[in-house]
Parts: sequence; structure tokens; C-alpha cells
Amino acid sequence: MKSVALFLSSSIVLFSLQGCSSTANYQAASLPQQLAAPRTVNANKINMTALAGSIQPADRLTPGDAVIVTIATGIETEKAPEWTIRVAEDGSLNVPLVGPVSVAGMRLTDAEKLLAFESVRRGVYVSPNVTLRMEQRRANQVTVLGAVNKPQTYELPVGASDLMTAISMAEGFSENANTVAQIRHPPGTGARLAALAQTRQVSYPGEAVPPPVPDQFEMDLMRLNEVPQSHLQLVDGSVVMISEKPERFVNVTGLVRQSDMILMPKDGDMRLLDAISQAGGLSESLANKVKIIRKRPDDSEVVIEASIRDAKKGGAANLRLAPNDLVSVEETPLTYTLGTIKTFIRFGFSSAVPGI
Repeated sequence: MKSVALFLSSSIVLFSLQGCSSTANYQAASLPQQLAAPRTVNANKINMTALAGSIQPADRLTPGDAVIVTIATGIETEKAPEWTIRVAEDGSLNVPLVGPVSVAGMRLTDAEKLLAFESVRRGVYVSPNVTLRMEQRRANQVTVLGAVNKPQTYELPVGASDLMTAISMAEGFSENANTVAQIRHPPGTGARLAALAQTRQVSYPGEAVPPPVPDQFEMDLMRLNEVPQSHLQLVDGSVVMISEKPERFVNVTGLVRQSDMILMPKDGDMRLLDAISQAGGLSESLANKVKIIRKRPDDSEVVIEASIRDAKKGGAANLRLAPNDLVSVEETPLTYTLGTIKTFIRFGFSSAVPGI
């Protein structure tokens, strides 16, 4: 019996020394904000109106639009001639006799004035009355893929070809949706949009020129304040890919009934007590000390120390876990001693009862 007491005393001293030599970097109650686990974001809570691109006037001409051009000179004996002409990909309108005139990005009334001016400057007419009527707006074919409820290719009106319209047409985000969208435009789109912006700048000097749009990029839909509004615009042939949430895990080990890798919920947070519960609960009821090993973005590690008793009272100790956290319910002198006593009791009881 004396040897058992001596063994237990030595164990307590040993654990006390170990506790002094290894101190956690942080306490859960005073964890710096930059080390806190991010909240799980539900894509369906994204403000859809924030995905709308810049408002485009309904009568602004774009490549592919078909317009009816009428030029009256005042000397006609019959109805003034009119032509249905489509705005070319280079933004020009090729009017009979007058030739090509760059009108993309202009409003109808301004394009009328420009056509009249050019027809006089080129010596075709003396004082023409030019009118333009929109015959058919070009529609953009936009493909929406990934974590949306109805992925497919949609036809969007040019004036409303933006991320909000595309995702609305696809009936919104699916339950699996992440908040990251990848946009891919046809090659050379950025250059064409830049040229169109320069054309508008000549016609409308007070209009701001948007920043260049890359042909491929991705954006976090929860941080749209960092995204230029021009990046929300889509063109013919654009592809929108809404990524799915990756599976996230935490590892739970130590004084739990089943050390395991625990799958985190896709649509919510996992906290310390949730992880321990999913690992089958504590294998030792008096266990209290927990260490959470968490990786920083630079792959260095920090250790966060928490108390199960404090966590059960609520508050900071029941901290939110981050993907790939290692949760270790630690052995302490008390739990070690209690476990040893139980072992000796079982051993003694088994020795006393034959066959056990």
C-alpha cells in the first residue's frame, strides 16, 4: 500500500513539473481577434442587390444591337429611306452612303447627332434629320455553374447582364454554396471593354472610366466593397462558377471516448463542447484542461488553452473552432491519479475474484 501511495505522489510531482515547463501561448478568454476562427458564412445571406453592376441606360448602344436608321433630307417625294443595321463588334454603325460611324456606348439621341454631323462632314448630306430606333437589343449568353439551384446557360439582356441577374436566373445559391465566385470572360474581353470605356469617355467626358477588367478572376461575395462595380458586369460568353464549400474537419484526441477527425457543419460553426460531444464525450469525468493547436495563415502554430468547466458556463472558453484545429483534452495530475486508482481497484477486484 505504501508503494502505491509513493507511486501516486511521484506521479503528481511529475505532472506538476510538466505543467510548469509547457505553457500555452494564449488563453481562450484573452485570444487576440486575429487568431479567432472565422464565422461560417451562409451564401444565402448575401445581399443580392450588392451583386448588381452599374446601371446602364436602356437606350445605350452596344455591339450586336439592331437599330432602325432613318435619314430625312426634306427633299424626299416619298417616305424617307430607313435601314435596319446592326452595331458591329468594333462598335461601328455602317450607314449606307455615310459609312461606318463609331456609336457603341452612346445613347440614341447622341448617336443621332453624331451620324448627322458625320454625314455632313463627309459631304453626303447638307442638313439631314437622322433618327434611330432600337429594333432589337443584343442578348448575352451567360453560363452559371457550380453551387446554384439551376446551373445552365441563360440569355441576359445587355442592360442587365450582371452577377445579380445571372444568379437570380439560376434560382439562387444552393445549400452547398461558398461565397467565392469565379468569373471567366471570353479572351480579349478586358481589352474590348477598355476600348468601349474610352469611346464613352470621348462622348461623355464627365463619366468615370472603370478600372480594367481581367478576362479571369475570382471574388469573395462577402467583400464586395473591395470589388470594382465593373467587375460585376457580364458579357456574351461569360461563365460564372460558384464554388462549393469544402469539407472541414477538426481532430479531437486525449481524454475522450473516441479520438477522431470530426466533420464540421457546412452551414454553421463548431465550438469546443460540440467537438468533444461528437468524439463521444469525456472518457474521464474530471477532465478539464484542453489545448487547441491552431495553424496561422503562415503555417506557424499557436496553442490555445481552455477549461471545460468554464466552457460549460458559456462565454469565451467554449471557443469557436477553425478547420484543422487539433483539440486535445489533456491528462492532469488529478485525472491521472483518478485513472490509476481505478486501475488498481479493477486490478485488486480481479485478483480477489477467481476467473476475472
